[in-house]
Amino acid sequence: MIKQQKNLNTPLERKGYQIRPIIKQPESVAIIGGGIAAACVAYALTQKNIKVTLYCKDKEIAQGASSNHVGALFPLIHQQVDDISLFYQQAFWHALKCYKDLHSKGFVFSHDWCGLLEISYKTALEKRQKIFEQTNPWSKELITSINAEQASLLAGITLEHGGLFMPSAGWIAPGELVQQLFNAAQQTQQLLIKNQVNITALNQQDDKSWQLTTSKGTINEKVVIFCGGAESIKLNIIDELPLSSVRGQITNMATNEQIKNLSTVICHKGYLTPAHQQQHCIGATFEKDSFDIVATDAGDQYNLTMLEKCLPKLISWREQDVTSSKARLRCMTPDHLPVVGAMPDIAQHKSSYAHLAKDKNWRYQEPAPVIKNLYVLTGLGARGLCTAPLLADILTADLTGGEYPVGRQELFNLSPNRFVIRDIIRRKYL
Repeated sequence: MIKQQKNLNTPLERKGYQIRPIIKQPESVAIIGGGIAAACVAYALTQKNIKVTLYCKDKEIAQGASSNHVGALFPLIHQQVDDISLFYQQAFWHALKCYKDLHSKGFVFSHDWCGLLEISYKTALEKRQKIFEQTNPWSKELITSINAEQASLLAGITLEHGGLFMPSAGWIAPGELVQQLFNAAQQTQQLLIKNQVNITALNQQDDKSWQLTTSKGTINEKVVIFCGGAESIKLNIIDELPLSSVRGQITNMATNEQIKNLSTVICHKGYLTPAHQQQHCIGATFEKDSFDIVATDAGDQYNLTMLEKCLPKLISWREQDVTSSKARLRCMTPDHLPVVGAMPDIAQHKSSYAHLAKDKNWRYQEPAPVIKNLYVLTGLGARGLCTAPLLADILTADLTGGEYPVGRQELFNLSPNRFVIRDIIRRKYL
């Protein structure tokens, strides 16, 4: 951990745009959203005695991607140690601890830390697996190479291929988890949830507070945190960030004698989960720039075809074995890392840091200009279960002056203003 940035902002600071703003801890905040990101932020902030009002556009919470029957919890790990892998492995351990602690406090949700197998179903993946074996870039507690015999024993079914096994990973019922995070937050008497309130516009007032235009009239809030996923692409101010929507459809399948004993999550080009309530989850489709959340027969067929192509003859499912399906939206960023922190004033960034276009090493002591009292936590993609707890704790440090769970460079890698700084350096605005 590192101390709050006030202990780091020395006169020798060269990259002032990496300095996160220091604010006085607010008494209350408003959160926009109703999924895993919003739940983790509400949970973290209420533990610090900050009052939270949550605005959810749906009749009930967890109706977006968090409404899936089952979700896998595992990190994105590359065969080399890079910034992305380092972030996701840290987020994974952080999330695992958060969820285990929550469960130990009596907030029960369906889950199984049964491990996850990234199966080497084709030659390229077998080569990747051998590189892992030769270089051992990660601890065996995180990920280890196994052969087909070992994989079959761990999975409880016969597999023709080995792969990379993550022994601490597993699956969670996301809707149940989100509900229990909110239950824990409400137990502090600091959380108020308002459903069926759709925020359509944000307008900053002269005192730097916010007027929220909603489906139920206007609402005034001092500090606003946006955790609304792909909805950010439609909301003014937030829409200045380079975010995109990717539609994903998952399919739930009835268990049977062939597959009922599956005891670990399997990832191929898609994924296959153990049975929960007599259903397995397979998926998922990946459709860029779509906001369509209507599930289709074509989406189910794609998931079935993908499973059969990657793991032929593993299981003879047909369309009539589909119990349900669901299409929801993932919010993606260009660099595959999420976004957390104060919303940058992009116009001021372009003016204040213009010389970076001529010299990327130019010294700047001036901290990043931000839009006051507006924060974002979004761009979690398909790994919200993995990243939301760590991101929520980073945001909580922003608002309370507490210790950050990651270092300065990692903070900038996640900061909303990283995109505009990179574009200035690349001379995009000239």
